[in-house]
Amino acid sequence: MALESSEEQLRDSAAPTPLEAHAPRRVKTVFGLMSWSLVVLVALVELVGHFTIQSRVPTDADWATAGQFVRTNLEPRDTIVAAPGWADPLLRRELGDVISLDMAGMSDLAPFDRLWALSIRGHLPEVAPARAPDFEQRFGRVRVLRWDLGPSRVLYNFVDHVSEARVDFDEGGRTRSCRKTHGRSSPGGLSAGPSVPHDRFVCDPQRPWLWVGATVVEDLSLAPRHCVYEHPIGPTPFRVTFPNVPLGERLVLYAGLYSEHERMQVWPDIRLRVLADGREIAAMNHKDGEGWKRLEALTTAGRASELTVEVTSAVQHYRTFCWSATTRLGVEERTP
Repeated sequence: MALESSEEQLRDSAAPTPLEAHAPRRVKTVFGLMSWSLVVLVALVELVGHFTIQSRVPTDADWATAGQFVRTNLEPRDTIVAAPGWADPLLRRELGDVISLDMAGMSDLAPFDRLWALSIRGHLPEVAPARAPDFEQRFGRVRVLRWDLGPSRVLYNFVDHVSEARVDFDEGGRTRSCRKTHGRSSPGGLSAGPSVPHDRFVCDPQRPWLWVGATVVEDLSLAPRHCVYEHPIGPTPFRVTFPNVPLGERLVLYAGLYSEHERMQVWPDIRLRVLADGREIAAMNHKDGEGWKRLEALTTAGRASELTVEVTSAVQHYRTFCWSATTRLGVEERTP
């Protein structure tokens, strides 16, 4: 009997209490409540985030009103940008018909007297002077900003005068000239290279890439650049010569390649020389990966010269080179 009593006591001590018997169910219930709470919390966060984002998004009416204000007040030597840059398609939707190639593909602000910006979410344009704007007005959630830069110091824009140039190159021991023509254009684009304008200098019909003219190139940063297309023919000089260029105190030149070809970074450098009346006044060695590169040279103001831009490279392949240049007054940039 004593043995049986001990066994019964052992079984009783091992049996779960009522509280212990319900413990797994309680744990499941707690975890279930936590899971549902987390789902509700995520939904609330998404809902608040949605309304926050929507409250900051400008309406089409905001863009249209801001754009119309700028359009009404635009002057001939003004330029327009969007801030931030990814809003540029919305800017072009409202003002694309008044944005020239010089404006869309500018290298810097030197050619312009005023800078307008359509700004959202508190952004300022990267090209703007490091000071407060001279004008600001809000149209809904779009701000219109303007910086007064002062009179432009640009005397001569080579891109605008390329049709007046003379184009030639050395090949086979002789100099060959390129013919000015009005031919079939091409929009260019992905894997198609830069756009080909109607009006250009054609150097060899058998080499369709060998032409000179004003175009727009996507540079390494994918920014549009309005520039003179001058594809090197190889190690022999390829020249574009401009007669009677008025000189200031400075010549400022930018150059780069079509983005798809420059980002490969496998082809030889391009050598550029600028000659005034046959004398070299500036030179640049452009290496793939350098992007839209700047060159600046001091010049003698008050006289007109024949300026030649000459390019060479060890190879012809994928050397889709393009440059823009201006002559300017002053030895320093404006500090408005």
